[in-house]
Amino acid sequence: MATLVFADAKSDKLAKGGKEADSLLKWKASLDNQSQSVLDSWVGNSPCNWVGVTCDSSGSITNLSLINLGLRGTLHSFNFSCFQNLSSLEISNNLLHGTLPSHICNLSKIILLDLSGNHLTGNIPSEIGMLIDLSELHMEINNLTGLIPTSITNLTNLSILSLWGNKLFGSIPSEIGFLKFLKRLELWNNSLTGVIPPSIGKLKELSILYLDDNKLSGSIPHEIGMLSSLSELYLEANNLTGSIPTSITNLTNLSFLYLWGNKLSGSIPSEIGFLKLLKEVDLSTTGLTGVIPTSITNLTNLSILSLEGNKLSGSIPSEIGFLKFLNDLSYGITV
Repeated sequence: MATLVFADAKSDKLAKGGKEADSLLKWKASLDNQSQSVLDSWVGNSPCNWVGVTCDSSGSITNLSLINLGLRGTLHSFNFSCFQNLSSLEISNNLLHGTLPSHICNLSKIILLDLSGNHLTGNIPSEIGMLIDLSELHMEINNLTGLIPTSITNLTNLSILSLWGNKLFGSIPSEIGFLKFLKRLELWNNSLTGVIPPSIGKLKELSILYLDDNKLSGSIPHEIGMLSSLSELYLEANNLTGSIPTSITNLTNLSFLYLWGNKLSGSIPSEIGFLKLLKEVDLSTTGLTGVIPTSITNLTNLSILSLEGNKLSGSIPSEIGFLKFLNDLSYGITV
């Protein structure tokens, strides 16, 4: 009886591996000759020994890591529905082109999806919102266009959302606040328009926020001061207006503050000295007026302070000379 059970288990293991192997071999055949030669270990029906493949104890593929292999082709022949136990798919820094198939939603157990550094085009399919276990989504450095689908805010387990370096347009989904476990939000270097959604203030675990180099407008929402875990805030090179909200000085974990190249008005918040962990501050060419607050001299970790290209008045606080780590200082004072 034990022999029979073992035989059945072995047969089931081969069946799983064989189905997944067939799917990978069909995808391999769709790639160019050079790519196929890189995957020369992909032969037979036992994929667990193939390059880039990791299996579980049952012989089912759980991880596929094909990073920086020069693979050239599309994902159209990749039968995602065959990989019911795949938790990690990394095909970054290759030469994949074409659109992202909507049937990628069949990766029901996927936790990490990294397709960054390719030449993918077209829209992000709305079906991406069906990958509810997803923790990390990396699609940066492609040629993706269209809107960020609202369905992406269904991915409530996301900790990293990285879509920078594409050609995305439209607004940031107003429901972005649903992603309560988000730690990194990187949407920079696109063509996004509209306002920064106030719901962004609900992202209590967010430590990295990169929205720079877009076409965002409106004011910096005061809710941004609710991001108590934030260490890096990059909003530069947009069309933001209004004053710097005083609430920004609640971000006591902030190390990097970049707001340059906007159309802001008003003064530098006098409470900026509360941000004692700040290392780099760039508020240049934003249209700021008023004086340089003396509290800025409390920023003893500061190494970069750029205030040039504004309409600041008054004198430079003499105590600024006590900032021993400051090695890059530029300012613009109107006499």
